[in-house]
Amino acid sequence: MKTKHLIIHLIGEQIRNQVLILAFENLGFDCNSYTLNISDVILSLFGFDEKPDTLYSQYFTLLENAVKETTYINLDEMLSKWSNIIYSKLIEIKSSEIFLSG
Repeated sequence: MKTKHLIIHLIGEQIRNQVLILAFENLGFDCNSYTLNISDVILSLFGFDEKPDTLYSQYFTLLENAVKETTYINLDEMLSKWSNIIYSKLIEIKSSEIFLSG
């Protein structure tokens, strides 16, 4: 699997996990132990050697936006859409290094 496709796939899996966690939390379950913490892997695969808090903040904001728009009815469509949006945004962040300024 090429790196780009792997990153897009992992982003999609992280979105899927967040949707599932949110659904369980809305039912009253404590899901802290079941969070898929692969953001560091994704950012490393993307080539970010330094990962300041502002980079994580921007990444998690993108994930939150994806989760807000994703339901079980449109899951496949939104995973594809948002994985590519987030990948494109990471390209923009990496090329301009806007994460350094927040």
